[in-house]
Amino acid sequence: MQVNEYRGPKHPKANAPHPLLRLVPSVKRPRFILFLLLLVSTPLGATAKTNFTKCGARVKELAGKNTLPFEDIYAGPVKGPLGQGKNTEYQALLITFGACEKHCGSTPDFYSWQKASDTITTWVLPLASLVLQAPFWNNDFKKNILVLFRWVGSPIASMMYIFWNMKVTRKCAILVDMSVQINDRPGPESSFAKLRDSLYLLSVINQYELCPQLEEHRMEEILRTALFDGRPKIQEAREGVTTSIRRERRRGAVQVLASLAWFLVALAISIHKAFGDLGENSTAHNLALGLLVCWLPVLVAATIVDRNPMDAGYVRDKLHALVLATMEEPEIHRVFGGAKSNFFGKFAGQGRVRWHSGAAYSILRTLETMPNIGRGWLSRTENVNRLTASTYSPLMRFDRSQGWQMAAAFTMVFSCSMGAFIVSYFTPTVGLGCRSGGYMIFGLNASGCLLLELAAWAVLHSRTKRRVVGWFLCFWEFINSCLLVCIIIAQTFGIYNNCYCKSSMLGGAGGYMDFESVQYYKSYNVEISWFLGTLITCVFSG
Repeated sequence: MQVNEYRGPKHPKANAPHPLLRLVPSVKRPRFILFLLLLVSTPLGATAKTNFTKCGARVKELAGKNTLPFEDIYAGPVKGPLGQGKNTEYQALLITFGACEKHCGSTPDFYSWQKASDTITTWVLPLASLVLQAPFWNNDFKKNILVLFRWVGSPIASMMYIFWNMKVTRKCAILVDMSVQINDRPGPESSFAKLRDSLYLLSVINQYELCPQLEEHRMEEILRTALFDGRPKIQEAREGVTTSIRRERRRGAVQVLASLAWFLVALAISIHKAFGDLGENSTAHNLALGLLVCWLPVLVAATIVDRNPMDAGYVRDKLHALVLATMEEPEIHRVFGGAKSNFFGKFAGQGRVRWHSGAAYSILRTLETMPNIGRGWLSRTENVNRLTASTYSPLMRFDRSQGWQMAAAFTMVFSCSMGAFIVSYFTPTVGLGCRSGGYMIFGLNASGCLLLELAAWAVLHSRTKRRVVGWFLCFWEFINSCLLVCIIIAQTFGIYNNCYCKSSMLGGAGGYMDFESVQYYKSYNVEISWFLGTLITCVFSG
């Protein structure tokens, strides 16, 4: 078998005709997008019935004339800056939630287009740019929607799987680097080059599911033979497949870095506005919104760092060609028999597939436990191909060291929700309101998706039961994704700017409304809570 058979063309579908419907866009879609843009660009303030600026002036005027009904004045416990100012010369006027709706109305005081566009340019557009840089499937709308809901609705679980893949890639790179001395310059035909190809293929194979019909120990033996056997034909096939797969790496890191830089600049601007002299309550809540989604640039960057082929099916075919070439060796064929056409299953990289930890840990553990491991270990090892005869089963077991990546993913996402929660909770009116409640629910949903997925992994071994749990998790991720979108829309256009949300009615600490400015809050050190929330998010997610 010649090397060209494994390298093949650059892409198997390069000259294949494409259906006309895939090349011609729908006429309705641009019209629909233009219609949405027209709706968004309409100044929402024109339709608003509530104006808290005018209402506050009117209520304060009534209070100054002693004509404000006594039952409208809030006399209960007050937390935060407004509680500290009770015994001062200037006391903030607090009215009950019912009085707020009576005097101001129950509809939201929508933000003006100028204020809404500020949030759009600061957060919405950078977030959209980041999402569009994620490695979606080519020409598969259904899969792209499902994977988008998975990344956005269950970010902890998604990052956990991605971090596992990155750990395998890092281990492979370290083992290759440590195999020679620092000043060595091995040639393309050296043992170093062959080991580099083998471990590169191992990191790629780790992203694919394996055939569930084959016994685990048999799959491990086949993989070890295909990756490390020293027979000339297998080495030739391995070199050709490696070269072909390397050509299929997706490019485009510059665009991703530009999107990440845009997001970081937006975060810096939002922090400056919140702590600056011109800040308003809306700027603090915009800061909280930015903190809530600080995990998104980490997730997108991790998906790009993770192995990212242009065509996962093409790479799978090349990997299977390597297995077939291995099976063609007479001695190996007598031992293993034929290899099935579905030896490799779906592409599971970037957290696309549930309950997938990869098949690389067993082989890497064998390398790491070799007695001569250390700098230059390749020259001290008599026969690296001994890996084909040694086993460390089970092949796809959960490695305890993977718990660190799980903890890192949980800490990163939960710290973002916690930071956003602290900023919104302690911004008057202090208490559990619409914003802080939404941030809390999003974080709890993401944690719940992770816990259910881990529980099903540990308890359920039936494929049917796991499929049922998988569809339930898809629905849960869809709900959590929609919740995040609703949070962004509500904060952008001022839907939260109503009596119910401003009174923080979801918890026991609120129930009242005030009309003070953010400068009044800052005089009682409300910035401490903003700083604490920002610090928690930036430290644990940065």
